[in-house]
Amino acid sequence: MEHTSRRQTNLLQTVLPIIWCIAFLVLLVLQTIGQSNPLVLPSIALVDASANELILKGDRTSWERYCAKMDKVLIDGTGQINIVQVGGSHIQADMWSAELRERFQTAVPGMRGGRGFIYPYTMSKTNNPYWYKPEYTGRWTSVKNLQREGTEELGLAGYAVTTTDPSTSLDISFRGDVYPASTFNRVKVLHGKANQFRVSAWTSDTTTQMETSEMEGYTEIQFDRYMDTLHLRFDRTDSTQQQFTLKGIILESDDPGFFYHATGVNGASTTSWLRCPEFSNELALVKPDLVVFSIGINDAHDPDFSADRYLKNYEQLISEVLDAAPNAAILLTTNTDSYMARKYPNKNGAAVRDVMLELSRKHGCVVWDTWNVMGGKGSIAQWSDAGLAKADRIHFTRAGYVALGDLLFSSIMEAYGDHIRSTYRP
Repeated sequence: MEHTSRRQTNLLQTVLPIIWCIAFLVLLVLQTIGQSNPLVLPSIALVDASANELILKGDRTSWERYCAKMDKVLIDGTGQINIVQVGGSHIQADMWSAELRERFQTAVPGMRGGRGFIYPYTMSKTNNPYWYKPEYTGRWTSVKNLQREGTEELGLAGYAVTTTDPSTSLDISFRGDVYPASTFNRVKVLHGKANQFRVSAWTSDTTTQMETSEMEGYTEIQFDRYMDTLHLRFDRTDSTQQQFTLKGIILESDDPGFFYHATGVNGASTTSWLRCPEFSNELALVKPDLVVFSIGINDAHDPDFSADRYLKNYEQLISEVLDAAPNAAILLTTNTDSYMARKYPNKNGAAVRDVMLELSRKHGCVVWDTWNVMGGKGSIAQWSDAGLAKADRIHFTRAGYVALGDLLFSSIMEAYGDHIRSTYRP
């Protein structure tokens, strides 16, 4: 009798994971029927659906490791996955990345995660994502990674702001459809390493307790409950403190699910991002499982574009990611199609694609061929005619960025489905 029970237990231990995986795949199939489901491909006739897949030419180890982490979150309902997307203006506006964030966070009921990394772009006098509103006091000067000088402290944001005022403040509130996943109970405020002011948080609820810890390069604040608004103060406490530099904020929670961190700088190229010496150190703080690089549109618009230089720059960026997170997977999105001076197609789009396929072969990066998914050379004109891209034939409308997010998400989930089928097939 005891022997039979043991055999039944062993059988259940073997079969249950398979049952869960089959159930999850059935859920994905059923979800594709619903119009509001994230797995439904956008109904866009000009998209090449046959190209909407992830390409992996080299070693699969890091990608399979990422898929195994997905198993924990999507099947077991435990753990957190951190995804970081890095780019230029396509990412600074946080529309493409916002769609991906929402799709991941709503893929399975009960999985939420949190907001992750943000930067108060309005403090740098540039466009801020709609989803969160920074309000600040004091006089601040800004630097970004497009500049050749003064970038010594730049990191994950690609931006930084500095004040010499003895006391300033910053409030962050949230709005829009993504608000439910924006609550947090832990904050990391990224700042310069030397001569720093005291960083503190406050709330009108006097029963809320906070614990603050000062680290090299950031201050961590732990709340005893979940918050939906962040109030920060930066105060000089010593006459030797001449200035304070703010470099970004990481909003964390203990909820299982996905954190989709987005960081972009208008006009940034691979060269720009290599001007951020603290990029790797700050990237390590978010513990990325997947890093999505969407850098290349600005490289390709350089009249002196060099595929060899672009390859070397990307290899350096990949090295910085692996220094921060040796087990992270890396996904490269090829350029969206674009026009030069609104007059003629950018011929460098194909060259950027070839470089990324070479990086896939050499370094095991996964590639999503955005350029071909859109329809290849000149396709941005059709996207513009369809109301999905702007008249400059470089940037997209909100609907266009949503389409890109849906397409990339569906290709990631399709690749994950391949992992499920090969790993858990009875």
